[in-house]
Amino acid sequence: MTTIESSSKCDVRVLLEGGSGTGKELIAKAIHQCSSRVQNKFIAVDCGAIPANLIESELFGHIKGAFTGAAAYRKGLLEEANGGTLFMDEITNLPLELQVKLLRMLQEGEIRPLGSNESRKIDVRIIAASSASLRPMVAAGKFREDLFYRLYVYPIPIPTLADRREDIPILSNYFLKIISRKQKKNAEIFHEELLEFLKLRDWPGNIRELENFVERLVTLAPHDAEVLDRNLLPEEFRREIENIKPAPEKIVSKGPLKKVLSDYEKQVIQQVLTDCDWNQSKAARILNISEHAMRYKIDKLKIKKTA
Repeated sequence: MTTIESSSKCDVRVLLEGGSGTGKELIAKAIHQCSSRVQNKFIAVDCGAIPANLIESELFGHIKGAFTGAAAYRKGLLEEANGGTLFMDEITNLPLELQVKLLRMLQEGEIRPLGSNESRKIDVRIIAASSASLRPMVAAGKFREDLFYRLYVYPIPIPTLADRREDIPILSNYFLKIISRKQKKNAEIFHEELLEFLKLRDWPGNIRELENFVERLVTLAPHDAEVLDRNLLPEEFRREIENIKPAPEKIVSKGPLKKVLSDYEKQVIQQVLTDCDWNQSKAARILNISEHAMRYKIDKLKIKKTA
């Protein structure tokens, strides 16, 4: 988070490197939203999803008559994002000849639409991303070294979801709220056992797989269900939840048993409250206690909301 905030405050080029589904576009959007360019457009383009014969026109635009079917002038994405941010995903798929044009744009701050003899000044921030490391591709001659160093101003490595498990409850609850609202369901929280399963699973498809999984659960949930539990899991995941067991926590006993139990109770309640964004009624339902008991324990155990 600190890295994202730092890159937002200075208008530098950012390079995101991380596996498929790790949330590179979400991070790019966050950088744009926190930057001075927030009032202007954020445009995303997947360089691997556009046919090679169309990508130059898509990025740089074209003038009338530039090629068969070009009936009028058309802005490219670089000009559309003028004043804002262009997120170029899978930039390694950009053909070498277009890498030269992109390099010139970064150096001169101008573009030349396809078929035109005139250049146009633009001011656009480039955030590039790749699921593969660019350095080996430079060494293999598959990516221009000069463009690499133009893009490699503020690199941000994006770890897999398995390497940042502490983010899983936050992401899961975020997706639950969005998807539940979209499907007009009443689902609000995950049962503690199911949330623990989400945190322990490896998620090879990263954030994208987690989002799809939550969507599947919400789809399977009855309309009036508020808590999603293991009974909603499809058969293959029911077998998986049996095989994934949390490592037993070592409880260090210091002092009388009453104090040890009190400290552990405080730790459990604090964690559930954090996972529920400090919604006391939700936390009480997960722990199967009344809201009155929850408030009493928060006061008695001196539990405070952490920053």
